[in-house]
Amino acid sequence: MDAVSQQGTSAKVIPFDLNAPFLLFPVRHHSPVCSYQLIKTIELYQPEAVLIEGPENANELVQVLADERTTLPAAIYYYYKDKKKYISDEGKDYKCYYPFLYSSPEYNALKAAAKMGIPAFFIDLPYSEILINTKENEGLLKGDEQSYADDSRLASGQFYKRLCEKTGIRSFEEFWEKYFEIEGLNKTPEEFVRAMHTYCTLTRSGENEEKLKADATLIREQHMAFNISEAMKVYKKVLVVTGGFHSLGLYELLQSGNIKPVKQHTVPKGCTGCFPAAYSYEAADALHGYASGMSYPYFYDSVFLKVTEQGSPVGVYDEVSLDMLTRCAKECKVKDLPAAISDVTAAHTLMHGLAALRNISGCGIFELFDGVTSCFIKGEKTISTAMPLEILKKLATGDGVGRIGDTAHTPPLVADFESKCEGFKLKYHSAVVQEKDISLFKSERELEMSRFFHRMEQLDTYFAERLKGADLHSGKDKSRVREVWRYRRSPQVDSALIDHTADGFTIEEACRNIFSSRLNRGSKCELAAQTAVDCFLCGIELKDEQQAISDIISSDGDMLSVGKGLILFDMLYNLSRLYEYDSTSPRGYLEMCFDRLIGALNDLADIPDEQAGDCIEILKRLYALVDTLFGEKRDILYAALFELTTAEDIHPAVLGAGVGLLYAFDKKNQRLAEDIMRGYLNGDVEIKAKGAAYLRGLFSASRDIVFGDNDFLRMTDKLIISMPQEEFMEILPNMRLAFSGFTPQEISRTAEAIAAVYGGSADSLLYREAVDEGLFMFGRELDSELSSAFERT
Repeated sequence: MDAVSQQGTSAKVIPFDLNAPFLLFPVRHHSPVCSYQLIKTIELYQPEAVLIEGPENANELVQVLADERTTLPAAIYYYYKDKKKYISDEGKDYKCYYPFLYSSPEYNALKAAAKMGIPAFFIDLPYSEILINTKENEGLLKGDEQSYADDSRLASGQFYKRLCEKTGIRSFEEFWEKYFEIEGLNKTPEEFVRAMHTYCTLTRSGENEEKLKADATLIREQHMAFNISEAMKVYKKVLVVTGGFHSLGLYELLQSGNIKPVKQHTVPKGCTGCFPAAYSYEAADALHGYASGMSYPYFYDSVFLKVTEQGSPVGVYDEVSLDMLTRCAKECKVKDLPAAISDVTAAHTLMHGLAALRNISGCGIFELFDGVTSCFIKGEKTISTAMPLEILKKLATGDGVGRIGDTAHTPPLVADFESKCEGFKLKYHSAVVQEKDISLFKSERELEMSRFFHRMEQLDTYFAERLKGADLHSGKDKSRVREVWRYRRSPQVDSALIDHTADGFTIEEACRNIFSSRLNRGSKCELAAQTAVDCFLCGIELKDEQQAISDIISSDGDMLSVGKGLILFDMLYNLSRLYEYDSTSPRGYLEMCFDRLIGALNDLADIPDEQAGDCIEILKRLYALVDTLFGEKRDILYAALFELTTAEDIHPAVLGAGVGLLYAFDKKNQRLAEDIMRGYLNGDVEIKAKGAAYLRGLFSASRDIVFGDNDFLRMTDKLIISMPQEEFMEILPNMRLAFSGFTPQEISRTAEAIAAVYGGSADSLLYREAVDEGLFMFGRELDSELSSAFERT
């Protein structure tokens, strides 16, 4: 590496001149050595202004990031809404993060400038302008890119691969740590900058102009160079901190003396902006997909903080590695993994031996991992035995989440979120997954916490996930009064809250406005009812939107949608009384749905097979309601059901349900049910198959029809034995569904009835060992052959 540095031409092209009007300092984002050498360079150069690579529309946030009350990791969150469709005809929304760690050179440039009392500026194009000038699938438009800075080019191309081959190093990160992070601490600022310029210039030599234009590199460098030239008109000495990849391009532009300003696009007000946001070590980790991150950010942050604490880089890597090793051993002990003191001693000795063998002046992260691998893992490395490595990875990555100190610049929803977390004593300053057990009726506080989690779900923050509890949308486990939630703070939480800032200044207000907007745009009764369920879970009443819900119910022409809405509103009516809510609104919606269905029940006759189950549930709910709330409409429902059963092309399962409910109204309708069943039995195989679906609907609506006498059992038996095996296998799912709703007691009664038909005991049907179907068929064939043989003799 030293030979490369000495032979490189970049040292001659980009000078390190402490008397020059500008000084380019190349960095790798979040690099401790870059921060260390940058601070020394600022002391030597004594600039009058510091210019930093970063979108310039965040300059008002410089003081927020440098504030002593701000805890890192933190980030600048940028957003852009492409309403003018500069980027594509889709008019998408875009967002990205510009993270800062304690080891970030950009952060230390801001802190140093604040300490010296000199100005610091971001000089890059605004985020929106970078996007507009980037071609599809390039730069910030590449995949799901959400990180502003990108150091991936330092590890691309053939140059670094050849270096790794020549130096016998396994990866770029290991190469970088050895020659820059560890050995770079022992260099002078001039030596370090020369090495950085050399490496970055040789890396850039492998890129073509078209590529640099496509990802907006060239236009960004033009804009940064223009801002540098403008700054030099005001300040005598300007320090410029940018990614090392840009150094050569900036220097050549500044030397040319012909720098034109970039003409920027007009962006509508409110379509672009930025906020300070909390960030996490996990999100800043290159191993978790952050393009500009270094692996194991907490480890390298610890290195930089140790250097700052002791004022010297001597022995810092050895100290941090040893500390991480002992913490790993303690965590292994907590998890009952074998990690004795002798293992720690052996790993520590091995780490130093590897560092000496590799000619490194300190034990880095790779020596640490090699030591743990060799001394903590007993025998073959497998998924189960590699647990110490997973522990070490988590420790080196870190689980901390930062905090913005200047609350005046905290987005209102983020401030409300943090206030609510404080009130509920939730551990939101850590990225570690936490669990919370909530008893809904234990106290008002517990209920409010549940509503807070549900509200965070509605805002798509992915802050909380319900593991246990009632699922009201599907109608499952409605009686559960206990919830278990899993939650964790991540940058996505802050970004989602910032995105919803336009919806309100508190989480409750934002949810209220989202629900209101959803209802005002809606046209389906089912979706309106789902929104009403969300309002109930979030503890939000929508008084002003009641007319909107009524209009949706009145205008929805899809009776299946109205029926599903009926089921949800019925559930809400009952739950509202339980939770002591105003239940008048759900009852009103419920009656509207009921009346609409009664008037158009025939619309449910001819429906696809996959909707038959929903239709049956709707019919059953209508019947249940005339037994509870709407008794005065009993005769109207009876007439509507009778008309439904006479509809042409009615689905057999729906017909069965309708007839079953008519039987529930009046037992005299059993003859009607039997006559319809005989019609199916006298048909061909296809008609008989529909008979199974008919039984499914019939039994689901009125199971006790089975126990009136044995006629239905005999007809069901006749249906089964009259069909060839292949056809029987086709109707088997419907037959199973027909009996799936029977209670254990009803199953016992059914077994007694079947035993009476065939002779025998119910216990023999319920508890005897099942006979293999293939063996049964073979026995029947054998019995037939034997009977024929006896007849011939």
